[in-house]
Amino acid sequence: MPAYTMPGLMTGQNTNEIVKKLVELERRPIKRWETENEYSKAQIQVWNEVKNLTMNLQTKTRALVSFTAPFATKSVSSSVEGAITGEASRAAKSGERPLEILELAAKHQLSGVEVDSDIKLPEGSFTIYSGKAKETIQFGGGNLSELTNQIRNLAGSIAQATVIKVDKDSSIVTVTAVKTGKSNELQFSDPNGILKLAGIVGENQPTGEEVVTTLNFNLETASPWEETRFKNTKDPNFKISKIELPAAAPTEAAKETALVVKPDTAFFLETEPKEIQARSYLEWEVIGEVPSSWELGIVFEKEGNTRTRVLPVTAKDGKYILAISDFAEGKNLSKVILSNASAADIQIKSVKLVSPPKPGTAEPLKVLQEAKDAKFKIDGVEITRESNEAIADVLEGISFNIHKVTTEPVTLKINVDNQKGMTLIKEWVEAYNQLMKFSKEVTTVDKDGKISDKKAGDDSKELDISKEFWDNKVKSGILTGENSVLRLIAGMKTIANSYYPATKDGGFRVLTDIGISTGAIGSNWEKIQEGLLIIEEQRLVQVLSENPDAVRELFASDTNNDAKMEDGVGVRLLENLKPYNQYASGIISSKVKLLEENVSGNNKKIKEHESHLISYEAKLKQRFLYMEQGVGKNKSVGNYLQNNLFRNQE
Repeated sequence: MPAYTMPGLMTGQNTNEIVKKLVELERRPIKRWETENEYSKAQIQVWNEVKNLTMNLQTKTRALVSFTAPFATKSVSSSVEGAITGEASRAAKSGERPLEILELAAKHQLSGVEVDSDIKLPEGSFTIYSGKAKETIQFGGGNLSELTNQIRNLAGSIAQATVIKVDKDSSIVTVTAVKTGKSNELQFSDPNGILKLAGIVGENQPTGEEVVTTLNFNLETASPWEETRFKNTKDPNFKISKIELPAAAPTEAAKETALVVKPDTAFFLETEPKEIQARSYLEWEVIGEVPSSWELGIVFEKEGNTRTRVLPVTAKDGKYILAISDFAEGKNLSKVILSNASAADIQIKSVKLVSPPKPGTAEPLKVLQEAKDAKFKIDGVEITRESNEAIADVLEGISFNIHKVTTEPVTLKINVDNQKGMTLIKEWVEAYNQLMKFSKEVTTVDKDGKISDKKAGDDSKELDISKEFWDNKVKSGILTGENSVLRLIAGMKTIANSYYPATKDGGFRVLTDIGISTGAIGSNWEKIQEGLLIIEEQRLVQVLSENPDAVRELFASDTNNDAKMEDGVGVRLLENLKPYNQYASGIISSKVKLLEENVSGNNKKIKEHESHLISYEAKLKQRFLYMEQGVGKNKSVGNYLQNNLFRNQE
């Protein structure tokens, strides 16, 4: 075994320090890779910020190019505070209208009579009606609380019920309609007497009889309907006709008849006017083969106004049902529309108007508030609606709410409101400037900076990049020389300063026309070159008030009337930004991916080189150990020879 040698004992050198310095020299590539990783991670952060800013600008730009972008809306107000509120669309005409609120719509409110709080209600069913809606509840029996819970849970769309404790022994159940208006009055059917025992309604009465009226038509006055669609309607040989049906029994004297509707025809048939009651429907009974779906309709009138409604109706048990009360309740039925789009005759045995009986057969015991319609006057014309809110079918482009009765006419004001348009444009300019400013900062070049990977006066090839290189990188933008960002900046500037087509008179062709520019006339040229946008608010308010559609067209215009925006500041800007933020193959995603791969590759190199350093250090120590041992042996031999030579001389 080799003798133990203390490092440096034989040579007089600090071999441990020499090994340490040699290892540090060998470690220099790791420092370079670590520095590269720090720089790459900083670049990743910058690229992600560029992505966030471009996506923000995309979002703000899409809001501007949308067909529904509110560049200028109109608001509704009243001369009496709190009387009227609402909204107005672009179609609404600015101005003032007198409106007098005579009565507010009210919900139907019922109060039962006092009953024992501990009453046990039987099992059974009952039905609640409100307007065209109804809910049948299968009640499993229980107390008043369980009853009201069932009403709230199963019929909550039409009624709300509550238990009020009058004293320790008695309670009252109240029921309130969800919707206002006379047509939404609450009605009840209580065949098992559950609601009666709860004190809500009285005795359940027998159901009334439905009224069925067979309609008779005057074929002589039949007139074409949609003759451009149904080509045979014009042909005299294809007129609607009546035939006799064979008698059901040999002794039967009266003959039944049927209407025959020829193929590819459609006609209006007049009938004696009939009022359309609630839940009324028309029933067509046909003979033989019939189409699975059939277009049928009616003409109805009220106070001189005539309306036509045609709907596809599906067959069920050889009959066709059209629920005409859904759209014409309270109107007068004057004509029926028959059509035949099939290739064969359709034989109609009868057309009947069916009016079901009133659904509520158990009358409420106590009414706290009658159901009421809203009543108001506009320009002296009295109008009723079932709701106080969202009244949108009275004045064009206006939806308003009424809140209180007035003793005299209130002035309904429709004013132009450009605040939403101002907000949209301001947010867009801010997003544009944020991206422009950040992009310029990260690509700025320090002309005095010296970027080199060699130290001054050092002719040897260094294994790492000098500190001076990274210091100068900091002085310049972290994405200096990045062509993709430079192209983005150039494209944005070009778009902001370009001319655009104006398809209408008085249109705007450049952003400066609406008060958006890179600086006022006479501004510092360097400031203008920065490309940041400035808003002249007074001018922008003016153009939004006077010509909002032209402002919209400047940002996005449909040049060929295909319901697609083809040109404009916003459209071009979205096209310029599109390559940067595509999910898989976007410029920014590709850059980040490349940098992440570079960091991963450097980390792998660092790990491998660190393993190499461990073996490298061990080899150095081993070699210096051999050197120490060799020097020690040489010294021992020298000492031996010197001692023997001295003895021989003596």
